[in-house]
Amino acid sequence: MNKIFITGICGFVGSNLAHFFWKKKYQVFGADNLYRKGSHKNFLKLKEKGIKVFKGDLVDNKFLFKILKSKISFKSFIHCAAYTSVLDGTNKITAKELYENNILSTLNSLELSSHFKSNFIYLSSSRVYSIDALKKINPKIKSIKENFSIQPPLSIYGSSKIICENMIQEFCNMKKIPFIINRCGLLAGHGQLYKNDQGIISFWINSWKKNKKLSYIGFDGKGNQTRDCLHPNDLGNLIMLQIKKIKKLNSNNKVFNVSGGPASAFTLKELSKWCSNNIHFKTVKSAKKYRIFDLKWIVLNNEKAVNQFNWKLQFTKEKIFKDILKKND
Repeated sequence: MNKIFITGICGFVGSNLAHFFWKKKYQVFGADNLYRKGSHKNFLKLKEKGIKVFKGDLVDNKFLFKILKSKISFKSFIHCAAYTSVLDGTNKITAKELYENNILSTLNSLELSSHFKSNFIYLSSSRVYSIDALKKINPKIKSIKENFSIQPPLSIYGSSKIICENMIQEFCNMKKIPFIINRCGLLAGHGQLYKNDQGIISFWINSWKKNKKLSYIGFDGKGNQTRDCLHPNDLGNLIMLQIKKIKKLNSNNKVFNVSGGPASAFTLKELSKWCSNNIHFKTVKSAKKYRIFDLKWIVLNNEKAVNQFNWKLQFTKEKIFKDILKKND
């Protein structure tokens, strides 16, 4: 039986990947500190399926040793555990807390991968790309590739992810651990927390359904902010394909943009139109606010991952919207 270990297994992405691989007949293990709202509910669902979850914080060395001493074994390691909002480091989570959590949890995850002799797959972020370069991008460009600028400013959150990327490459090359870094776009689907800094699509659809006040913030208040989106099941399919080829990849072919690409791109205005057509009519006003690190546009080019792994996406943006609306709770 294939065996896999997932950090942050009780979060939105981690729990979805756990269910995905469980359905594919993998034996699934994982770790989570159950810090985030909703994580305990996901923990109980995983427990029902017989998925072993180690409860604790990967920053804690005592917790690390507990896993190291366990009698489990696995061949694939997916590192999802991290603070996830681009606002982290500027909100109630301080920059010190953000760096300590994201960097130390990654280092300890690498130690686990080395100890259990597994491969290592890291979920990075599209926010490793330069804010200034994105602001200056030619409007004719439909998406950005992996060689786009990663020069600061990135955001505190984005800088923590690029630090982790560099650390992973150094550690894995030294220890000869097969690895892949996936720079993920906007991941969205049912079961996501309905907060605007953690899942804008789920937040927007849920707020629309409950007739809560919504506003277009920044960029002339017209809702032209543009993102691409990806469903966790499509991410799971890609990772499953990556596991099969991870040992055959060239040393300069380890970093991939992982997103729905230009075909999945949408503006907030377009999402509002979809909500009006599928839920009920509603107007959205402009708000004279500014939020640090906001971007008007970021769309990833996913051709490298599609071509390298023969990856076929199943969820269009409309299917993702419907999935969230149908299973909204």
